[in-house]
Amino acid sequence: MIKELMNSPWTAALVVLITQIIFIYFRTLNVIYVADRRVWASIFTGVVIGASWLIAISIGVGAINAEQWQPLTAHLIGGAFGTWWAMRHKSVRK
Repeated sequence: MIKELMNSPWTAALVVLITQIIFIYFRTLNVIYVADRRVWASIFTGVVIGASWLIAISIGVGAINAEQWQPLTAHLIGGAFGTWWAMRHKSVRK
């Protein structure tokens, strides 16, 4: 599946953008949940982090090898947007 995505750098960029937004958003939430000692929320966000990281990194490495700029640019934009989106989430202290 990754090889098929790499045939179209714009499709790969879209997938990387989405997975990077998901990764950064859930990573920021994970830090908040760990600080709040919310175990199940931390476990769930950790699983989402792992899955989205594997997808984004697999495509990103292929993009570097194929010298495709689109997925790499999408990676940076997705990371910035995901951070902004997650920082709007409020911490819940008990």
